[in-house]
Amino acid sequence: MNPAVYWSFADYVEGGRNPIADWYANDLSDDGRMQFDALLKNTGKIESHVQWSGFKFPKGELRKHRIWQLDFLADGRQYRVLGVFGSIRRQAVLLVGCYHKGKVYTPPDAFDTACKRAKALSEKRAATSERKIKFNI
Repeated sequence: MNPAVYWSFADYVEGGRNPIADWYANDLSDDGRMQFDALLKNTGKIESHVQWSGFKFPKGELRKHRIWQLDFLADGRQYRVLGVFGSIRRQAVLLVGCYHKGKVYTPPDAFDTACKRAKALSEKRAATSERKIKFNI
């Protein structure tokens, strides 16, 4: 029996392309995928988003679009997942995956991309795809 799961997660999809799935498959190592999966598994079981580990609303343009970030560490890198809350109750939509060292983000346009994707979602020019959470990790 799975413990109570309060949140579902979805990937941003536009034009049939899922950049979160691409990031997961191509940019994360095995350790990165394991840490990301664990982050979502544990986050989904926490009722209030304000209690999510590594959760915050960044300042500036991201805040205007209500974009939040989740943090995780893998391979000695500090990863960030930028997202918004979906149109379905307790749905978190993942917009961009990136990492940073100091104030340098990779990819460097991660914040701009997140803002554009949040706007596309709100204007119904993009869609979401449910992300299956692995509870056996």
